Amino acid sequence: MLSSLFWKILNIVTTTIEWYVFRFILGKVSSLKEDKLTLNISFTMLILVTTTLNFMNVSPNIKLSTGVVIGFIFYIFNYEVSILKSIVVCLIYWMLLLSFDSISAGIVLTINSISNVNKILNNNIFRLELIIISKLLLLSLIPIFKIFRLQVDIKKRDFIYVCIPIIANILSIIVIFGYAFEEGRNSFIENIVIFIVSSLLLLSNISLIIVIHNIIRDSKLRLENSMIKEKIDMQYNYYLKLQDNQMRIRKLYHDMKNHMICIENIYGNSDVTKNYIDSINLEINSCEPVFETGNMILDIILSEKKSICDKNNIEFFADINFLKCNFIDMIDVCSIFSNILDNAIEACNKIDDENIGKYIRIRGTIVKEFFILKVENSKANKIITKNNKVITDKKDSFLHGIGINSIKNSIEKYNGEVVADYSEDKFIMNIYIPLQ
Repeated sequence: MLSSLFWKILNIVTTTIEWYVFRFILGKVSSLKEDKLTLNISFTMLILVTTTLNFMNVSPNIKLSTGVVIGFIFYIFNYEVSILKSIVVCLIYWMLLLSFDSISAGIVLTINSISNVNKILNNNIFRLELIIISKLLLLSLIPIFKIFRLQVDIKKRDFIYVCIPIIANILSIIVIFGYAFEEGRNSFIENIVIFIVSSLLLLSNISLIIVIHNIIRDSKLRLENSMIKEKIDMQYNYYLKLQDNQMRIRKLYHDMKNHMICIENIYGNSDVTKNYIDSINLEINSCEPVFETGNMILDIILSEKKSICDKNNIEFFADINFLKCNFIDMIDVCSIFSNILDNAIEACNKIDDENIGKYIRIRGTIVKEFFILKVENSKANKIITKNNKVITDKKDSFLHGIGINSIKNSIEKYNGEVVADYSEDKFIMNIYIPLQ
């Protein structure tokens, strides 16, 4: 018979494992607040409160309710998380914890051919087997959550239909445990049935977590696509207005050139007249299009971005032949070029070192059956990559990553490909679009 001291030490160890795994999962699904001292103190308090309840032989249901509440408080207090997400994550964890206890009890009953379920509640070798199996299953969550991350918030519309099945699973496990440990139930066959039902519940819980993950991911994708479309529409409408204004300016430019010729013929070639007409012609010539790519919208985009570069002391060079790219919708032209150049301008503006020249060079040409676009810009900021993809270095990665996804979505519509390359002081984006 194992000593009472052994079981007390084991109680503390198992409680620490349970809360350590909980803390590990929270660190994977949410961002930690800066105060690590507070985290460690509150983590110690979790262990002390739970251990005290165990020593006091409090009802399992009360311990479960208390664990959920103090776990929720610990989560909210130490991590940057919404209330809805914290509730869902806590419920999922306790659902898994109960599932592991249930399946472990079934395993112990089966491998030891125990007919009386209450035997595993006593301080004996069977209970030790139960604890070891249960905690090993719990520790298996650590490598799983090293891969699986849930760095999104739970929306109000998702909360109800996510929480209801989780709560239903928790209550089902509690009912099964209550049924299993009810006095007079000593049948081995019944214990086998309980083991099978517990196993099915565990599989159900795993499936539920996968479904929840997919629901949240799909919800995020829908929101992201909606925002991408909204941003592209705004860009497109903006450049349509600029195109209309540009057409009026070009018409006025053509008319004014003719008016100047008439005025010069009427008033002769006096120096005063000539100087006046030359000054007006100089102003008119400044309205001539700076770029001639073969696409008026693209010309306007390049002109606008050049003016921004001029104001920010960024050297801007563009040479693009877009004549054979009429199959690309104007809305996608706006999305691709405006977002690429906005990102390049932003990277240049982050350069504080005067020894690093600010420049943007964009070249587009036809090579065989492809339109090839190369955009190169200087930079000083560190490039962040994840899963071989360049991501934004801004805090709100979701909103500010929309421009990158917008470029990618527009290019993929035409079976194109984006290849990014970078060094310490420059970033290069190559785009390949097959001609149709």
